[in-house]
Amino acid sequence: MSESRPSKRQRAEGGSYHDTVPIIDDYYTIHAREAEFRRVGNSYRLAPALERSPQLDPIWATTESWAPVDDPEFSLDPDGAWYDEQVGADVMEEFDIPSVIAPPKKKRSRVAKRPHVVWKELHRETYLEEVVRWSGRGDFINARQCSDCILRKAEFPALPEYRCQECFLPDLVCASCCVRRHKAQPLHRIAKWTGVKFTPISLKDMGLKVQLNHASLFCSNPIPCHTAFLLLHTNGIHQISIQYCGCTRAIPHHLQLLRRGFYPATQLIIKTCVTFSLLRLLHKFALTTKASTYDFYRALEKMTDSTGLAVPDSRYRAFFRTILQWRHLQMLKWGARAHDELGAEATGIGELAVVCPSCPRPGVNLPVGWEDEPVGTQYLYMMFVCMDANFRLKNQVVSNYSQDPGLGTGWSYMIPREPYKRYVLSRANDEDISISTCVGLQALAKAYTKYSQGLRHTGVGGSFCGRSEMVLPVAIGNLQKGERYANMDYVFGSSLRSVLLLPFILISYDIASTTQLIPAIPKLHEPMHGTANHQVYSLNFIPGVGASDLETPERIWSAHNPLGNSTKTQGPGSRQDVLDDHFGFWNWCKYIGLGSTLMRRYKRAVADRNIQAEGHRGLTESLDADLVASWEELCVEWEADTFPKTKTNPYQTDNSTLTEAQVRKDLADEEEERLVRGGSSVHATSASSFVVLGLELEAVQRRIRRLVKVTPAGSTARQLSGLTEQRNLLRTRMRGWERILPLYIPGLLQYQADISRLGSRTPSSPSSNHPEDAAIWLPSNIPAPHREMICGPGLVTIEKRLRVSQAHDALENVRHVLKIKSRMVSFKNKNIRGQREGTRSRTVIDRVHENARIAAEKYRASRLAILKLSGPGDWEKMLQPLEDGDIRSYQDPNRLRQRQGRLGTLEDDQVLALEREGAAIEEPGGNEADINLLHVRRGRRDGTGETRRTLSWIWTSNSAGDDDQYFLFPHLFREEWLNSTGILWNGCGIHWNGCGFLWNAKANSSGILFCHSTEWNPVVESSSGMT
Repeated sequence: MSESRPSKRQRAEGGSYHDTVPIIDDYYTIHAREAEFRRVGNSYRLAPALERSPQLDPIWATTESWAPVDDPEFSLDPDGAWYDEQVGADVMEEFDIPSVIAPPKKKRSRVAKRPHVVWKELHRETYLEEVVRWSGRGDFINARQCSDCILRKAEFPALPEYRCQECFLPDLVCASCCVRRHKAQPLHRIAKWTGVKFTPISLKDMGLKVQLNHASLFCSNPIPCHTAFLLLHTNGIHQISIQYCGCTRAIPHHLQLLRRGFYPATQLIIKTCVTFSLLRLLHKFALTTKASTYDFYRALEKMTDSTGLAVPDSRYRAFFRTILQWRHLQMLKWGARAHDELGAEATGIGELAVVCPSCPRPGVNLPVGWEDEPVGTQYLYMMFVCMDANFRLKNQVVSNYSQDPGLGTGWSYMIPREPYKRYVLSRANDEDISISTCVGLQALAKAYTKYSQGLRHTGVGGSFCGRSEMVLPVAIGNLQKGERYANMDYVFGSSLRSVLLLPFILISYDIASTTQLIPAIPKLHEPMHGTANHQVYSLNFIPGVGASDLETPERIWSAHNPLGNSTKTQGPGSRQDVLDDHFGFWNWCKYIGLGSTLMRRYKRAVADRNIQAEGHRGLTESLDADLVASWEELCVEWEADTFPKTKTNPYQTDNSTLTEAQVRKDLADEEEERLVRGGSSVHATSASSFVVLGLELEAVQRRIRRLVKVTPAGSTARQLSGLTEQRNLLRTRMRGWERILPLYIPGLLQYQADISRLGSRTPSSPSSNHPEDAAIWLPSNIPAPHREMICGPGLVTIEKRLRVSQAHDALENVRHVLKIKSRMVSFKNKNIRGQREGTRSRTVIDRVHENARIAAEKYRASRLAILKLSGPGDWEKMLQPLEDGDIRSYQDPNRLRQRQGRLGTLEDDQVLALEREGAAIEEPGGNEADINLLHVRRGRRDGTGETRRTLSWIWTSNSAGDDDQYFLFPHLFREEWLNSTGILWNGCGIHWNGCGFLWNAKANSSGILFCHSTEWNPVVESSSGMT
C-alpha cells in the first residue's frame, strides 16, 4: 500500500501511474484505476485522457555534438563481476545462471521452400485462364449496347466495340463514348473488337484532338500539329493529333507543349515529343540499371508493336537528345540555378555537384578558430583525397567537340576541356611512364593499351573523398593514353579548388609511392607493393586516419563500369554529361544514406578499438616497462617527423636472412682465405662449388619433372625431342659431377656396396632410368648415422648453410609472386574486358602462377634436406611446413575452411538420404587442389585488412642464421608489440583512439552543412518568374 494518495493531476487524468513502495527491497508496484465515463445522449462513453504534446528532448537543444556516446566497454565480453560475486558470497548459497534454451527452429512449409512447385501444381492453370481472359471480352461478352450511351439516354445506343487497356474498368463502349472519355487521357491505348480478337487502334484515328494552352480544351483559332507528330510515353509510341493555340493568348508552340508535360525535341518544326513521365521513369532506370538509351527506345518500340510490322519511324536520335537535355535540366534544377537572376550561364565551376558534407570546408562546416587547433587534434580537419584511374570508361572517336561540346562540362564533376588539354600538352615530353613499375605491371599494361587505335580516350582518372566515398567536384578527367602523371596531377590539383586553406590533405593513390607529396596507399593495394620502408605509405601508421581503408575509387568504379558499354560510342560532350549525371546520383545516394552509414561504421570502429585495446594491454603488461617506453618513444618521434621522414623507422624489420648468393660468396671468401693461409685443395672445384653444383642438378631435375607432366606420351615429335634433349643435357652434367663425387664423399662407394650386399633399398634409390629420377648424393641424402663417416670434413655444414639460404630465398619468391599476382589480378578485373585482352592477360598471370609452384617446390625440397641434416629443433618455428593453404595473400584472413557452395543446390532425394544417415547437409563446394593465389570469397560485412587479419606464417618469417640465432627475442617482441593492433591504434598515435573523434567530426560537419544548405531557401522565395 502507498503511504499517500496520488496527486490531483494523476487522479484527474486517469490511466495508471507508478508509485514507490517504501520497503527494504528496491521494487515498484503499479496502481491502476478505471477512467471516468461521460454520458452522451442515452449512452455512456469513456472520457479520453488528457494528452500531453510531445516535448523535444532538451539535450538536442543544448548539445554541442550530434555524435553518439563513446562506450569503452562496447562489444567486449562480460567482465568478472559475476565471478567475484560468487567468490565473496556465502558458502551455503548457490546461484544458478538460468540456461537460455534456444527456441526450436520453425520448419519451413512447402510453399516457402518450393513456391514455384506449389504454384505450378495448384495455380498455373487458373492464372493462365485469367490472363487469356483479358484477350477476350470478359464480363462484357454478352454486351450489345454501349453502357455510356444508355447512361446518356441516347436514342440509338451504339455497339460496344472499344476497350481502353489503361483504364481501371475494362468495359466496352462505342467509338464516340471512348473518345469522350479520353479527352483528358489522350495517351491511353485503345483496342477494337473485330468479332474474334482485339486489334490496336489509336485515338487519333478515332477522331480525338488534343487542344493546348486552354484548360477548357477549346480554342477559337486552333493550329494543327505536323502530320508526322509522334509522342513517346511510358506505354509506347503514340500517333496523336495536337492542336496549338492560335488565339490572342497564344505562346510559342514548344512552350505550349512543355506546359502540358510534353517535352519537344525541336523548337521550330516539332515532330517528336516525350512526356515528362517517360523522362522521369527512364532517368531513374538509367541511373539505377546503367542501361543505354538505345535499349530503352527498343523496349518502347516493342511495346508499340512487338511484330515490328507497324512500328513508327525511328525517333531514337530525337529521343536521345531529349533525355540528355532532361538530365542537364534536372541538374540545374537541383542546383537551384533556376532561381538565379543571372540564369544558367552564370553557373560556376563545380557548382552543380553534390558536395561531400564530411569534407572540411572553411567558412561552411568548420568551427571558428579551427586554425588554432592543437597539433594533436588537427587531423579532424584533414581532407582525405583518393585517386585512381578507370580504363573501362573509354570513348571511341565518334563525332567531335565542335558538334557535341557538352551542355555543362565543368559545372559538376568533369574537368573543363581547354585548360586541361593545354596542361597535358605542355607535359607531353615528360619522361614518365603510364603506370607504376613497383610490382611489375608493364606486361599487363602493354597488353591492354596496345590496341588503343580508334579511341579518343582510353579511360578516366578521378579524385574522391575518402571520408564519405563521394566524387569531388571537377575531379574527373579523361585519359588520352594510359595513367600518365600529367593527367593525374591535373586531376588532383583540380579537386583541391575549394580546400586550399586546409593545413593537412591526405592523398591516397595505388601508385602513390612514386609521388613527391605526403602519400598513402589504399589498404588493398599496399601489400602488393615492395616492402622496403613502405610503412611511410601505409594507412596503418598514419596518425588521424582511423579505420579508413581509402579504397573509395574501387567502390565507385565498380558501380560505374557498366556505363562503358553505352558511353564509349557517344559523342565527347554527351558522354561527359552522362557521366556527370551518374556521378551526381552516386553522391546523392551517399548523401541521403550518410546517417545510417556513419552509425554503422562508428559501431564497428568502437567495437574493434575496444577489442584491440584489450589485446594490446595484455601484451604490454607482459613486457618490460622500460623496454616498452623506449619503443613508444621511437614511435612518437617517427610519427612527429614530416614527410619525407628522416627518423629511424621503428616498424621496419631488417631482414637478417642471407640469400643463397650471399652464402655462396661467403663460402668462396672462406675458401680463398683458407688457401691464402696455406691450405691445400683436392680439386679445382672446391667443396662449396661441389655442393652448389649438386643443388643446381636438383633444380634441373625438378624442371624436367614438370616438363614431363605437360608432355604426355601422345605429344608431337617436336615436343618429345625437346624433352629428350633436356634429359641428355642433364645426364651429361651429372656424369661430370659424379667424377668429383668420390673426392668429397669418399665413403659413398663402400656405403653403396654394403647396401647392395644387404639387399635393401636406400632412401635415394631411383624409381626409373631417367636422369631426373637419379639420386644426387649430397650429405642430406645419406642417413645420419653414416653421414660423418662417409662425407668429407665440413661438407655437411656447407650444405646446411646453402639449404637454409635456399629455403629463405624460395620463401621470399613465394611472397613476391603473391604480391605480383594479387596486383595483376586486381588490375585485370578492374580494367581488362574482351576475349582477346582477357586471354592475353590470363596468359601472363598463368606464367606468374607457375613461378609460385616452382618456388614452393624448391622450398619444400630445401626444408626436407634441412630436416635430415639438423633434425627437429627451434629452426622449425621459422621454416614451417609449407601447405597449399599457407600460400595466401597478405591481407587474407584465416578463411581456409571448406567453402560452402550455393544454398539449395541439393535435390530433395539427396537431402532425405543425408537426413536418414544423420549426416550434415553440406552444399557442393570446396577448395581447389591447386595453389590458389586469389582472394577467398567473403561476406558483405566481413572485415579485412591489418586490423582484422590472421596472417599466414610466410609473412612473419624473416630471421635466419645458425641454429642458436633463429630468434632474436628483443627484435621480434618489438615487432609484435609495434604491429599489434593495440599499438597501431592506441599506443603511439591517434588511430583507434582518434577514430571515435574522427567519426564525431564527420557527423558534426555533416550536420552543419545540412543547416548551411538551407540558406538558399530565401532566394527561392524571393525569385520571380516562377509562375
